[in-house]
Amino acid sequence: MFDQILSFPCPNCRELINDRMERCKYCDTFIDKGIARLAAETQKKVNQAYSDASYTKTAAVAMWVFLGLSFIPYLPFVGWGFLITFIVVLVMLIRWQMMFSSVITSDPDYEKARRTKNLALILWIVALPTGFIIQPLVGLFLQRLGN
Repeated sequence: MFDQILSFPCPNCRELINDRMERCKYCDTFIDKGIARLAAETQKKVNQAYSDASYTKTAAVAMWVFLGLSFIPYLPFVGWGFLITFIVVLVMLIRWQMMFSSVITSDPDYEKARRTKNLALILWIVALPTGFIIQPLVGLFLQRLGN
């Protein structure tokens, strides 16, 4: 089909330009086509890493919302929401690690994506004992209190 036009930062002035340009329109630096294509592909991966990390963090926060609601005794199906989002976040974290951990770039957005992914990982790790040990113990305690 048609080749997609990709953007990347100019190696000289760091302004975003597309990979079809022969010279940067901001600083008039000559752009090598091969390097431009490689830089544009890297930029595309960085953008996707940032987007996926953001989705992963949102899912991790939703997981905690479900976990918090599962402490309310009269909402029994909310526990399933926690379990499902717990598994989804794990899959998203593994997918991010496999797809984007090997990207080599100095782009600050990639560093933000890594921090966002790491935050989601921390939320997932803390949810492990909270959701599978503490929450059932609290439920058992509340059940005994009710009898």
